[in-house]
Amino acid sequence: MDAAGHICSFPGIKLADTMLNGPNKKTGGGRAAKKFANSRAVRRCALVASAEVTELSSGTRLSARTSEVGLGGCYVDALNPFAVGAQVKLRIVRDQGVFEAKAKVVYSDLSFGMGMSFTEMAPEQRAILENWLEEMVLQLRPVAQ
Repeated sequence: MDAAGHICSFPGIKLADTMLNGPNKKTGGGRAAKKFANSRAVRRCALVASAEVTELSSGTRLSARTSEVGLGGCYVDALNPFAVGAQVKLRIVRDQGVFEAKAKVVYSDLSFGMGMSFTEMAPEQRAILENWLEEMVLQLRPVAQ
């Protein structure tokens, strides 16, 4: 973690090399996902986990799964994604716990999914997310021989 509290690198491994949106990324999803991958302020890690997304204005709930997660947002695979601009509550469930945050849909690809930017996150939820990201990076560390 750097001085600003961001997960950035670990000895012997660069976080950028483990991210889905690095220079060699093969972007999932549709055209919108590819367009936004290059403009993200925060990198994302591959994380497949169960997700529940609830649109705040209507209460409509969608069961889906994540494919990428970062400190700034995530991508959720869904056959019927919410529209761009929708305000949602996101709940991601893994064996290691549950992460919850409010988010805004920033791009949506019909029949593929939606990219979301986190808009509100409690400090304890941010800590959970940071721990998950750190865990994923450490799992990718080359094994010493």
